[in-house]
Amino acid sequence: MKRQSQFKYQLARITSERIPSLNLDVRSLIVELVFYENLDKPYLTGVVAISDDSGLFDSVNFSGTERLHIQMLSELSESEEEDIVMDRVFIMSSLINTVKSSNSGQSALYTISLIDEHAVVSKSRTVSRSIKDELDKEIIKLCQNECGKNVDLSYANPTVQNNFKGVIPYMNPLEAATWLTTKATTELGMPFYLYASIHDTNLRLGSLDKMLEQPAWNAKSPFIFSPSNTQKQEEGGDPTSQYFQVQSLKTSNVQNTLKQLSTGAIGSQYTVTDLSSGRQVQQHFSIDALLSKADEAGIIDKSKQNVYNDDYKTPDFVEVNIEGQHLHDTNGSVFHQVVSRGVYGDKKSIHDQVSPSMFLKKVEALAYKNAVYKNIFDVTVPGPGFIKSGGTIGDKITINILKDANDPDEPNQLDALRSGDFIVYNTRHQFRDTRHDVAMTVFKLERGVDE
Repeated sequence: MKRQSQFKYQLARITSERIPSLNLDVRSLIVELVFYENLDKPYLTGVVAISDDSGLFDSVNFSGTERLHIQMLSELSESEEEDIVMDRVFIMSSLINTVKSSNSGQSALYTISLIDEHAVVSKSRTVSRSIKDELDKEIIKLCQNECGKNVDLSYANPTVQNNFKGVIPYMNPLEAATWLTTKATTELGMPFYLYASIHDTNLRLGSLDKMLEQPAWNAKSPFIFSPSNTQKQEEGGDPTSQYFQVQSLKTSNVQNTLKQLSTGAIGSQYTVTDLSSGRQVQQHFSIDALLSKADEAGIIDKSKQNVYNDDYKTPDFVEVNIEGQHLHDTNGSVFHQVVSRGVYGDKKSIHDQVSPSMFLKKVEALAYKNAVYKNIFDVTVPGPGFIKSGGTIGDKITINILKDANDPDEPNQLDALRSGDFIVYNTRHQFRDTRHDVAMTVFKLERGVDE
């Protein structure tokens, strides 16, 4: 494959069941293709811009149910038959706009939204039935039986929520599966994510601790940000090395401790009232205790964690007899839940738990989700190396950033906050002209290098 383009459409075909004879090859007509992966969505979305100067779309009479089958090759692909990096069928769900793109009016640019077909299937039906057993099994049933999608569990540790019974009240299958995902946690209180990847047709159910446990797929070839190196590679460096040069890095609204505090993700009180007995149980949640538990399990090194400053204490106010406290000892929020035991016999209701400590799992998952946003970065990298290596959301990747005040005599040249191993939260793949770029949001819970 020629190297002047970073990607190639092996196949780009529009078909429609409404028009059996329709088989439009639009490879040469695609001006831009963008698609998105997100840990919070069990399907892919995208946008395609197609230029038409032959009246092809006039014959289609677009209805929002046409299919676009895309097969993609990367510049790093060695074989057009075996190295397809993406093979996906999207529903062309809506015509966003049409713009006449020539003075004579004989050419038009169509911008069309794309979505995975199983998302359309989910939106077309509702589920109202009882559920029981482990949450992960119920999520699998919803995805398989209602949307025809298998779920890969290799990215998840076991859920501790089991032996329950409940009712799904007329929800779309994927909506119900996502709802159950928010109820699930691991033994460490880590949250789960139900998501889709461009690299397979299965859905993936992943837990945060499993994501943190995995090795970085590019540990031997980290993405590197250095202005001088980037410029050198752009001007004609090694073609392979330039695909691991960070093009841009941006942070915004990070290290927001006040938001963590106000949502109860640092310290809070959790109260449960049992209507059947009238008993009330109160517990205190502490992020310091949560991080200690993750440290003991070997998931997070507490000495390197960068989501909470356990040295800070509020000041003493002697005049009003208020003693300063660590933030994890305070109650920034109070959560109250009402349950009724025995409704389903030996089964728990979906909001019930067998022990008071299990109720705290909900707050622990909330705390981890808030911690994710404590150190979140927007990074843009060249697409060929990322997609050819199988990079996707939920993966751990290594990114190295030089310090702002770079001292050549200092042995450690890397920025501790912005360097290290990150988890990919979402991606935006853009194919335009001859370039393939990946803009992604990444996060981490530890400082990346020793200071």
